[in-house]
Amino acid sequence: MLNSHPHLAVPHETAFIVPLYRKRDAFGDFGDPENRRKVGEWIVKNKKSRSERLKATPEELIQAVVLAPPTMGSMLAACFALNARNQGKPRWGDKRPSHAWNLNAVFDLFPDAQYVNVVRDPRACAASMNRVGWSWGGVESATEMWQRAIVSAEAWRRKLPEDQFFDVRYEELVADPKAVLGEVCAFLGLDPAGIDSMLDYHQDPDRPTGTPFKEISNPVSTDSVNSWEERLTGTDLALIEEIVGEEMRRIGYELTGNGIPVPKDRMKEFRRIRSNRSKQIRKRRLVEVKRMITYRRPSADQTRAEA
Repeated sequence: MLNSHPHLAVPHETAFIVPLYRKRDAFGDFGDPENRRKVGEWIVKNKKSRSERLKATPEELIQAVVLAPPTMGSMLAACFALNARNQGKPRWGDKRPSHAWNLNAVFDLFPDAQYVNVVRDPRACAASMNRVGWSWGGVESATEMWQRAIVSAEAWRRKLPEDQFFDVRYEELVADPKAVLGEVCAFLGLDPAGIDSMLDYHQDPDRPTGTPFKEISNPVSTDSVNSWEERLTGTDLALIEEIVGEEMRRIGYELTGNGIPVPKDRMKEFRRIRSNRSKQIRKRRLVEVKRMITYRRPSADQTRAEA
């Protein structure tokens, strides 16, 4: 929807912003154009970066990075700005669910970024992620990711001014898309005349296709709002509500309260997943603390300030 607005380009989930942020001290002094070239080459040559989803050739992307101001934020912004410019659009954005628990990187790189936080019922999220194979560990894993995203978003909502953080409830979006998109456009400062184009996202010939994305080829529908009722078992629901029931109540989602006991082995598996990911996060934070001490160059995008 956002990408379908005539003034905003949001590619389909690239995957190099956070990885490069974590490697920002590995390329040397960005004042040297050759080191900036190394960053550009990493973006276009690393298959996991998904840079091919940008409307630009590898050579154009590398050149944009080389010509960018000498900060990681500026070099990354140059890639997305090029993608937007090649589509005749003045503004750019990026979409990736994992940004929700990497907002420290997002706002260090882009201090004036506007963040649209989409919230959905965890039961629907778990059912959807399982269906397309993106849970990486079943309902237990999907629930852990949902909880971590919610906790992270709530922390940043308290830190940021109102003009930088905006909540969108998935269920409200699909129930009345025109009204919610009007609010989104107002938050982002986008021309509301583009809402009709946003609603016609399913007619975009460049939209992702294939099994996981089949809904993107259809107009907005409420069909998926309660589909979890058929896709999840009673123990699935009991597990989710046992783990994130407090967050669900706080956000406004009603619990089924089915009274089914949660199997001990499933709670044990959830704790194992949470423990392993917590260890990874702690290890990453220690590296970041060290980097903050040893790497004192700025990370923030300077192009907006120059403009």
